[in-house]
Amino acid sequence: MCYSVQIQADYRKYQRLFGASVSLELFVELFWERRRRGDWSKLPKAMLAPFASPDGEAEQRAAELITAAEREQTTAFEAELFQQKTRLAGAERALATKPTKKAQNDQRIATDKIQRAQRNLADLHRSELLPRDSRVFPGYYAPVLVVRDGQLTVIPMRYQCRLPGWTAAMERQKPGTYNAFGTLLTVRWKNILFNQPLRSTNSFS
Repeated sequence: MCYSVQIQADYRKYQRLFGASVSLELFVELFWERRRRGDWSKLPKAMLAPFASPDGEAEQRAAELITAAEREQTTAFEAELFQQKTRLAGAERALATKPTKKAQNDQRIATDKIQRAQRNLADLHRSELLPRDSRVFPGYYAPVLVVRDGQLTVIPMRYQCRLPGWTAAMERQKPGTYNAFGTLLTVRWKNILFNQPLRSTNSFS
């Protein structure tokens, strides 16, 4: 996919390299909101990994949210796996007696979905990190080093920009605000060009 980017996802490295503080309350808020919305896939695995060894109350809360969300994901993936295996078995029985286009489609789709569910389960439960675990796509979240009140601070931010006056619903209708083509600067980005700054928000909707 275009516009993906490889990131340094471990916030503790920002602490060591730059002496930055970490807004752990924002990480906790993000994890809680993503779990509530059932949109956990927007969080790269490498960003979650440092919380496997929590130090302090805030990190412990984050770790508990991660554990709960991953347990829910496991249940969902296992349910999908069972459903598709049942679908595949039905398709194969149909093909053995009277092949039909529907049975062929069911066999193909179920096979693809079984493989995807198995990959998702394997990714969810492996502990070693792979390079792709640090890759983010538009709509994903990542730790970002910013200056807040004169202090270097690591906060979670989304790889996508919400334009002034836009709501989450408007953004879903026009999701291309992760880039700025020159031809769109005076159209989609005109409010920013004309000195109307983006609003800062702690909302992760």
